[in-house]
Amino acid sequence: MRPVFKPRFQAEKLAAATPDLKLLAQKIADHILSGPHATRKAGSGEAFWQYREYIPGDTPASIDWRQSGKTDRVFVREKEQHKTQSHFFWMKRNSDMDFSSSSKLLTKHQAGSVMALALALLHARSGEVFAYAGQNRASHSERSLQYLETLLLQTHSGALPEIALPLPAHCGLYILSDFLEPVENLENILKPLRARTRNITVIQILDPAEIALPYKGRIIFENTLSGARVLTNNANDIAKAYNDRIDTHILQIKALCKNLGLAHRLYITNQNPEKFLLDLWKQTGAGS
Repeated sequence: MRPVFKPRFQAEKLAAATPDLKLLAQKIADHILSGPHATRKAGSGEAFWQYREYIPGDTPASIDWRQSGKTDRVFVREKEQHKTQSHFFWMKRNSDMDFSSSSKLLTKHQAGSVMALALALLHARSGEVFAYAGQNRASHSERSLQYLETLLLQTHSGALPEIALPLPAHCGLYILSDFLEPVENLENILKPLRARTRNITVIQILDPAEIALPYKGRIIFENTLSGARVLTNNANDIAKAYNDRIDTHILQIKALCKNLGLAHRLYITNQNPEKFLLDLWKQTGAGS
């Protein structure tokens, strides 16, 4: 009698325990597009409109005061000749992103995959095309969505996108990561990308335990990349210093994006993903 093929059994067991991220993304996209909110979206044609945040050098006449009045930011409406708008995604996929502080929460990697897939669906259903940055030609087909899902779920050692990513001029680019690297490293990447397109959205994804250290007493912290461990006798002693440091880090990333004229959005994995994406979809001008 042939032995049971255990690797296949383990793979099926793992798949059964993994959330259907694509299905979740489809549900979120469906709710956003079919809900009570309007989702006017520019498609292909002679001209289209989109919103971006005001940057120094923009004229007051270009400000859309109605859109700006919905938030505490100032938005500029742009019109230009174009073909079908293309959008690209890049997501950090190394072991840093596999963290989750609770079995009830998605990992940062899973949450980012849902975000990217839902946004790809929203753009596709608005007549636009998408792709993973640097991997394939942008399209809005089901095959492209499946390929995007495959790439998103794969692991990759890169912590930040490569400067040499081939991007069409004026395309949309979503960068999803926890961005726990030094801010200067992010700045060195964003500046060259910003020179090719101003339509960049930085989505920072963090676990709630990374926002406010919840641990008490004696605990061992492990570096997910190097495997190094640090024993802390009383987590209470470091909580304030940690919380201050992560708050400062997030503010520095926000300031960097603002200075470059890029959108920054912070998503905590215990937040409602549908509400987060609806707000993002509206505030970036994709829907209103």
